[in-house]
Amino acid sequence: MTNDLTDARSRLIPSRQLRQVAALLNMPHLDETATHNDDNPQPRQQAALYAGIADWARLSAQAAEQLGEPDPLETARFAYLVEYTDRHSKGWHPAPSEHSDGIILAGTAETVAQSVVTRYITHLTEHRDDYELWIVDSLSLRASVWHVDTAVARFRGHRPDYSSSARMFKEAEILPDAVEIRTPIQIHRLMGHHIAL
Repeated sequence: MTNDLTDARSRLIPSRQLRQVAALLNMPHLDETATHNDDNPQPRQQAALYAGIADWARLSAQAAEQLGEPDPLETARFAYLVEYTDRHSKGWHPAPSEHSDGIILAGTAETVAQSVVTRYITHLTEHRDDYELWIVDSLSLRASVWHVDTAVARFRGHRPDYSSSARMFKEAEILPDAVEIRTPIQIHRLMGHHIAL
């Protein structure tokens, strides 16, 4: 046991990297934990983060086991579109990059919306130099998701020469099945976690 503890101690990572791990695991209430309390000494913050991540990972593993193998009948095609706005823009506009729209197989539109917007922020962080002039303090992102089969059925009434894409669904004013928004504070917090690595 002593050797295991010594090995674990030598592999500890800083609190900033632990916060990123927690964010990637979609850990709830991260901001409400004692890990952001500046009065707590660094080792206690680190220990609290490790304990919280371990508890959440254990709970997530149990939830994943209960899901079992995905039922192909429960998987559907969803079209997504990531858009942006800021204080200088009027309305929402398609976000730059090939990662801002597409079609994906998933169980629910809500799951797609959450994962797509997080993945887009990760892409921005990893390619920050490419988007340096575009990323402003007031940047907000929105992921809209449509169930493809349902949207296509509605879309046929608008245009017979349709294509199954989120941009076309939006253009036809078909309401999305799910929408996920990230505020400027949320975006910069997530990007900060990525940059800290």
